[in-house]
Amino acid sequence: LSNELYKPGNGLAFRKKFVISPERPVLIHIGRVAHEKNIGCLLQMVDILRQSVPDLLFIIAGEGPAQKHLVGMVKSLGLQHHVQFTGNLDRDTELLDCYRAGDVFVFGSRTETQGLVLLEAMAQAVPVVSIAELGTIDILHNCKGAIVSPEDTHTFAARVKTLLSNREMRQQLADDAHIYAQTRSARHFAEKTIR
Repeated sequence: LSNELYKPGNGLAFRKKFVISPERPVLIHIGRVAHEKNIGCLLQMVDILRQSVPDLLFIIAGEGPAQKHLVGMVKSLGLQHHVQFTGNLDRDTELLDCYRAGDVFVFGSRTETQGLVLLEAMAQAVPVVSIAELGTIDILHNCKGAIVSPEDTHTFAARVKTLLSNREMRQQLADDAHIYAQTRSARHFAEKTIR
């Protein structure tokens, strides 16, 4: 990971810009809005979770070919007040702020080769709930800053709910995530190579 990604983002500024209350529970997904990213599964999870977390907001940052389908899905599930599409964000400014605005980063892709967005979220001290397939297994294996879930929407929702309802656990995972991501930084690898 580039060392730039470790500069702390300003989550409160992001929330203010997008008119999101500082107290509102926010889930984040950042990446290409493509069918293989399995964002539809995350929307189904949000539909379940909003029953017990009625003020929940799911932010989807990025653009791609699945957006029209997902917007339709949001409408059919009645999630208009629970999902916000931001489009693409400036990588040097808004992106880090978006990560930092989240209470939990959620990820459901089955086809990742690397899953770098997981490390980017963790570099911003945001705990992760994700399925572990292909490239994401390498990142999530033995990672204390993330919770792995099967691709079952009810189980996924329950794991996210546990994190949202337990501030102490969420903070511990955030701290662990940040430490873990530092072991994957470009600087860390360079220093390791030099040693």
